[in-house]
Amino acid sequence: MTPTDVPGGSGRSTPAPTVLHSSLTGVGFSFGGVGLMVALAVLAAFSAGASIVTWVLAVIAAIGAAVVLFDMPISSSFDDEGVTRRALLWHQRLQWDDVDRLARVRKGMLRSSKAAPTGGLIAVRGRRNYTLVDQMEGHAEYLALRDSLGDAGERLGIDRVVEPPIDQPPTWLHRRARWAPDDRGDR
Repeated sequence: MTPTDVPGGSGRSTPAPTVLHSSLTGVGFSFGGVGLMVALAVLAAFSAGASIVTWVLAVIAAIGAAVVLFDMPISSSFDDEGVTRRALLWHQRLQWDDVDRLARVRKGMLRSSKAAPTGGLIAVRGRRNYTLVDQMEGHAEYLALRDSLGDAGERLGIDRVVEPPIDQPPTWLHRRARWAPDDRGDR
């Protein structure tokens, strides 16, 4: 990624933001699971009427839907000031000053391919872990991510995060061409 001039003419340069995407499989299973829970709650309400079981199913389905719609990241955009997590109905901005460190999801905690040594990225803030992406980024994306973190990268421990293998496919690979970076070389 090439640096761009910061607005305001300060002469400093800052790397362009890096966007990482969650896997389509992870997003699909999340939405599919919530859809199944909602369908079961509706089916139970129609077949058994209003009872404790149907109310419990409805509450569980509503909580699951809220988590998927407001907290399951579809993509995350990293820059030198922070990260923006984009869920379907909500964007959350985490400033690097509020984040203790970056880490990888443990293998098997969320879906991860067998080829990747670990899973996606999480931001650790106190005792809370914020999932940023559910799959490991490609090697070129990792290098762009390190550049886009700027000075915060060292404090966040990006050098201690497991580096993806050279042949790891990028996160935008199975999406439409509009998600591919401009400098990918084959345009």
